[in-house]
Amino acid sequence: MGLFTDMKWTDGQVNPSGIATEVFYIPKSDIKTFPVVAAAPATPEANLLLVGDFELVAGKTWFRLHSTQGKGEVSFEAIGEKECKLFMNKGKALFPDISAAARSHAKQSANSNLVYIFKLPHQSEKRYVVLGDADYDTETKPQGTSGGEPGSQKGLTIDVEVPCFTPLPNYGGDIVLSDGTLDCTTGVFTPTP
Repeated sequence: MGLFTDMKWTDGQVNPSGIATEVFYIPKSDIKTFPVVAAAPATPEANLLLVGDFELVAGKTWFRLHSTQGKGEVSFEAIGEKECKLFMNKGKALFPDISAAARSHAKQSANSNLVYIFKLPHQSEKRYVVLGDADYDTETKPQGTSGGEPGSQKGLTIDVEVPCFTPLPNYGGDIVLSDGTLDCTTGVFTPTP
């Protein structure tokens, strides 16, 4: 694969970290077909981009999950033996409460196979990455805390892990929600009329 390229850095360039405050998720069983990386990508960008949209089971939509700013992240690392390597993609989100809805989510997600989309902040690009695909199942590890003292962090932390052929694959398709559709290429949300 001849997709190696120079990796240059412009001094003074803005480089925000973390994730946006909204994460999207859906049970894997609600997805009919998954977008995939092109079989013969011609550019480094195409080597990471999932082509197409998630085709959902009729009547199903993605769910939203609020994540406290500065408490979520995505990461990846190579795993496996020589000549058999994949990537372990990881995500983390913090919902700032342990309400009945949050604890019910923890109870359901602990043994469910969910697919997640995280938005990464960037000045000029729309960067959405997917955790979960047709080949591998996600593992969701919820944990909650009331916080230990007044003003301390509390809430439901959701840790996600999933093996994948691609480190944090990019998604530029649509996210169909109960109240409209988000275009991940433009970042434009179109409400359902």
